[in-house]
Amino acid sequence: MRYRREMDGLRAIAVIPVILFHAGFSLFSGGFVGVDVFFVISGYLITSLLLHDLENGSFSIARFYERRARRILPALVVVLLACLPLAWKWMTPAQLQDFSQGLVAISLFASNILFWIKTSYFSPSSEENPLLHTWSLAVEEQFYIVFPLLLLFLWRHANRHMFAVIIVISITSLMAAEWGWRQAPSANFFLLPTRAWELGAGASCAFLLYRRPATGNASLSALGLGLILYAVLCFDESVPFPSLHALVPVVGTVLVTLFAAPSTPTGRLLSMKWLVGIGLISFSAYLWHQPLFAFARLRSAATPSWELMGLLSLVALGLAYLTWRYVEQPCRRKPVPLLVSRRAVFSASAMAGAMLLSLGLYGHVAEGLPSRIAPSGSTFLAIDVDHRFRFNPGLSEACENGFHPEACRTGDSPEIILWGDSYAMHLASAITASPSLRGREVVQFTKPVCAPIYGLALTSHRYPVAWSRECIAFNEAVKAWMQQAASVKYVIMSSPLGVIYHDAYLANGELHVYPHGNDLVIEHLNRTADQIRQAGKIPVFVSPPPHADEDLAKCVMASLIYDAGNSHACSFRTEQFSSYYIQARELLNSSGIRFPVVYLEPYICGDSICRTVVEGKAVYRDLGHLSVEGSELLGIKHDLLGEILSRAE
Repeated sequence: MRYRREMDGLRAIAVIPVILFHAGFSLFSGGFVGVDVFFVISGYLITSLLLHDLENGSFSIARFYERRARRILPALVVVLLACLPLAWKWMTPAQLQDFSQGLVAISLFASNILFWIKTSYFSPSSEENPLLHTWSLAVEEQFYIVFPLLLLFLWRHANRHMFAVIIVISITSLMAAEWGWRQAPSANFFLLPTRAWELGAGASCAFLLYRRPATGNASLSALGLGLILYAVLCFDESVPFPSLHALVPVVGTVLVTLFAAPSTPTGRLLSMKWLVGIGLISFSAYLWHQPLFAFARLRSAATPSWELMGLLSLVALGLAYLTWRYVEQPCRRKPVPLLVSRRAVFSASAMAGAMLLSLGLYGHVAEGLPSRIAPSGSTFLAIDVDHRFRFNPGLSEACENGFHPEACRTGDSPEIILWGDSYAMHLASAITASPSLRGREVVQFTKPVCAPIYGLALTSHRYPVAWSRECIAFNEAVKAWMQQAASVKYVIMSSPLGVIYHDAYLANGELHVYPHGNDLVIEHLNRTADQIRQAGKIPVFVSPPPHADEDLAKCVMASLIYDAGNSHACSFRTEQFSSYYIQARELLNSSGIRFPVVYLEPYICGDSICRTVVEGKAVYRDLGHLSVEGSELLGIKHDLLGEILSRAE
């Protein structure tokens, strides 16, 4: 197989945006598509090698996996081992347990499955996961468990139809991705069936270029590079991915692969020495960048500066060169005495996998080793940050998601309904801690990201229409139950009203694309309040807590871990309010609102300062939600339930 310098240059075009996207540089808002470019390149190069071996009669599954092991494992193991001391020193027990589970999944080439179950690629918490990027390695390795065997079978039994089979499989996978982002967006992002078409696109290039060089075409190769750069600069996390939108970078990569011959301007550009150099170290750069960024974010009380993230991007390239020079190259070219034979490679791979598996199982079973000493000098067990900043589902874990009137109540004759999304959940602790609760019972109906509004729900690529329908159905079930509940007198609602800045889906199937204005939301809120009154109940809405764009709960957590609880710098000023909070407050304060609203701002902020720690209690658990102890504080200190009911009368 002829070496193509321009393909290494294309690797650089893939890895640089990925690094800068994860570093947080907004210019590269679509930098995540670099992974898709990598998939196409990988499919092309690996299939080219396999076709060469099949034609020459030298195809060997054992040799194929030996090459994969030499290519992937040495650098991966080095990076994972480098993560261990930082994880031990800085991660909370819950974080270290998650990290340990990642080690187990990586050793089994199943980290994409783990992250599908446990996380979202674009969520803020994913930025602090040093192993998140290994999902793409798992996708590739799962693909290459099956693909060589498929090619061998087709070569022997359906040689003339090999290309057609690859095309059919790829189209099927693409259609699955287009269906999947609407029905199961997390699975769609992380799992092989909806990513295989990207590798298949590269494999198709290998068939088209089989036995002949790339055909130089200046226009098509430039168009291809332009499509990649367009996706990098113009896409963002609001674009459903993968989907038909992913055709932009994938088709771009295909065009570059097929038509960027050395004679074309694109081919000459991609063959520039510095781009080829970055391309050669791109695999190690990809491995290093996420741990560097994640640990920087874990260690920082605030969002790391762009200067620091830029410096770490350069550090990632420096470490990548050292890893390529002293780990990747020696292990691939067999000068390492212990890795000369294939048997030695497989034995070393098994030992490395067993080591990672053992370390991961130990960290998981030991629940993140809470007896470790934190940098502040106390044990993580004593600091107890995981418990203090835990998710707050309300009355019980059963109330986190769905309609459970029997499990989510404090008694058989509830006088109060607590209804809404996670911003209603976090009020449960305040309500049950309020002196005014005495003699009253509560029932909780809550569903994450589902505002307490009849017939209206937000929709997006993360929360597709199928989810919106579930939200609307959930609220209808609440309404039906409320209308039959004679004991209920008050309906307390709460939500940050995310539908303000998302597309809005109506029960009749209408879709109102953002920006649709506040009038639509106000109209449905008022209708909801009217129907509550018609059922003989009193509606009252509690605003979301004031919050800034910075995750100041993380600041408090960092102060406990690194600075023995010195959290004076974690408060924020009212002029720092998040635009999302300001939009919700302005809507609720609108003259068109026909129901009482209780604002939490006076209980948290004073003299233009909002406190994140009051009487030693952390007010927030994340960027905007109240912690359990913070919510209880509002109940005990301010009798929040009494304040709510007084406004409702």
